Amino acid sequence: MKWSEILSAVNKVLGREIKADEPVNLTDAEKTAVNALHDGFAEKFETEHNKRASATKEVEASNKAIDAFMKEQGIEPAAKEVEDTDEENPSTVLPNADSSLQEKINAVLKDNKQLKASNQKLAADVEKLKILPTAEVPEKIKANMNTHSYKHSATHLFGQDVDYNAFEGRPWNKAAKEASLGNPIDQIKAATDWTDTANIDKLNQDIQNYFRKHTKEIKHTLLDGLEMKKYMKMISGVSDELVWTTLTTGEITQSLKKKYLPKNKAKFDAEKAKVRDIQIDMTFEGYKLKLLEKSYLQNFQQLGIAGSNPYKETFVRYLVAAIMKEARKEDKIVMGRGVYFKDPDRDTPASYMNNFDGLLKHIHKARGVKYRPFKMGQPTEQNIYEYLNSMVEKLPYEIRILPDLQIVCSPYWKRKYNDARELKKGVQKNYDGDIDYVDGFKNIEIVTYDQLEGQNLIYITTKDNEYGLTDKPGEDGFLQFEKNKRDIDVFGDYKLGTFIAMFGRKLFDVATNSYENQLFFSNDVEFLTDTYVPVPADTAIPSLATHHSLVIGSGNTSATNITDFKDATVGQKVYLLGNADSNVSTVKNTESIVLKGGVDFPLANGNLLVLNALPGGKFIEVERKLVTDIEQVTHVQLAADATTADALQGTNFITQANTTPTAFTDIENAVVDEVYTITGGSGTNATTIASGGKFFISETITLTVDKFITVVYNGDQFVEQNRG
Repeated sequence: MKWSEILSAVNKVLGREIKADEPVNLTDAEKTAVNALHDGFAEKFETEHNKRASATKEVEASNKAIDAFMKEQGIEPAAKEVEDTDEENPSTVLPNADSSLQEKINAVLKDNKQLKASNQKLAADVEKLKILPTAEVPEKIKANMNTHSYKHSATHLFGQDVDYNAFEGRPWNKAAKEASLGNPIDQIKAATDWTDTANIDKLNQDIQNYFRKHTKEIKHTLLDGLEMKKYMKMISGVSDELVWTTLTTGEITQSLKKKYLPKNKAKFDAEKAKVRDIQIDMTFEGYKLKLLEKSYLQNFQQLGIAGSNPYKETFVRYLVAAIMKEARKEDKIVMGRGVYFKDPDRDTPASYMNNFDGLLKHIHKARGVKYRPFKMGQPTEQNIYEYLNSMVEKLPYEIRILPDLQIVCSPYWKRKYNDARELKKGVQKNYDGDIDYVDGFKNIEIVTYDQLEGQNLIYITTKDNEYGLTDKPGEDGFLQFEKNKRDIDVFGDYKLGTFIAMFGRKLFDVATNSYENQLFFSNDVEFLTDTYVPVPADTAIPSLATHHSLVIGSGNTSATNITDFKDATVGQKVYLLGNADSNVSTVKNTESIVLKGGVDFPLANGNLLVLNALPGGKFIEVERKLVTDIEQVTHVQLAADATTADALQGTNFITQANTTPTAFTDIENAVVDEVYTITGGSGTNATTIASGGKFFISETITLTVDKFITVVYNGDQFVEQNRG
């Protein structure tokens, strides 16, 4: 719509003429009349019109100044407007005029051109004004949540023209409108009857419509929260298996000879990748959906989004996000540390960690089978700089110089690598701070992966070797709602998997102890020990074929003795975690299982036993840990007769024998809200703490052997929390 048409419409409403070059100041009555065209438009019109009128006067004044200047120079102004070009103005060249005069004229014309361009921009900006919407189109209005200035159309929440935001048949949207106007949650009149089948059907339809509209957005949630593996690519359309084929060849060339002697040994190798079916099964009672709805409505009061953007969420979107948030987090963890365990006939829900094999499990299965690891031992804070550099130096030269290599480790080890590098090179003039590549090898990027945090595994491969697999992009965000008697069932199905395309191949005519046939390299440490697969109930000889970490006991119908294991890998540690409170499985000391002191180990809930698989089918205990074991606290030993402690040294202090009775008065360098414990280490002239000065405690305490007091620092005093 042109501005002249807008101006004509306003003139018609007011019954008077507002000239384009004259400012206007509408009366209250006139504003009311103009607002009848569109709510809130009068003020916008007045502002825009006065801006345009001012610009018009500036242009006219500039044109008059140019005409006056031309006349002063004895030149008649041009009869018609010269067309703007990017070049200087050749049509204004003056005969017999000096260059300074020409420059002055061109400068004035340039200013005029800029004013005209500004005016053209104003004319374009006015196209953004939408003053005559039809009644069927929901109003789109920005609002500030902090001032509760939400606005809705007559038919849709937030004026959004989508089915799931309609008020008709959707009491939850009507409730949202009431909440947006500041009504307390307990006073909202539009209540949803979640026992009504019609509401469930409508909610189910809305979620499907929302899914279709926001497929890409829902798919993107897989990348939120915990970081996905950098350079990991997603392949869609995999309904079951993906076969990745590579060509392997032997030697090709040879020296001069008389006979034709073919020498082209070659074969195709296939690497198979699988996606696994993942299911979401949930049941809600009506009141639980009501709690979700109330939580959603409460956001109107709590979120307080700054700026002019309205709160765009609807209850449908909130519900999907609330349900799927945890699912997306679980998917990301499994993509790194998952171990697939097939158990379709189970009677109880399984752990999400067993949904499919993650990247670490693929590496674990391939190490020593499809590729040879470097014998590196454990990385430490002291050796990490040389450790990473040594791994790179061990690479075959033709691999080491490839572009786009990555060395993958936990965020912890990358930090320690840069810390060690600073100690080693920080005093050099060319030291450039933290780096994202292995020192001296800018083609090898140090890539951190959240799912390696707490693990010592470090590996090297190309940046295009790791993949995530799915069937239909966005399918992971689709949920189906169904009424089932008094309950509401919510369920969904999708597929996910991971894949490493190339580990290594046994090449023709190449020694088996060579690294030349690999595209994947790692150290030789233990890893993936904290992801467990379940052992079927009442199993006496568990299998280690699926994984070397087992969780045992849940579901047992009676106490069970474990007397042996099968399918073990020699040299690999076996981790056994108990998860039963009754009918516990007990690892027995047998000819096959050698336990310390010959003492059996009950796998009660939380108990952990670590074994090492030996040649000949035997297992020997490495470590055992009872859930009842109390973690040892490291105490800072105070000097004899010490009256103060230093918080920079720790938070747990223990006294010793004093030469005279000693009063403890302060913990220096204390941090606000930090908790400190002082324990008695001797009864000889025992240290005492009285209430007063820096300590506010219930009564004086004498710290004889094992007597303690726990205090919290509030910025002024140490306040008692506990004693014993």
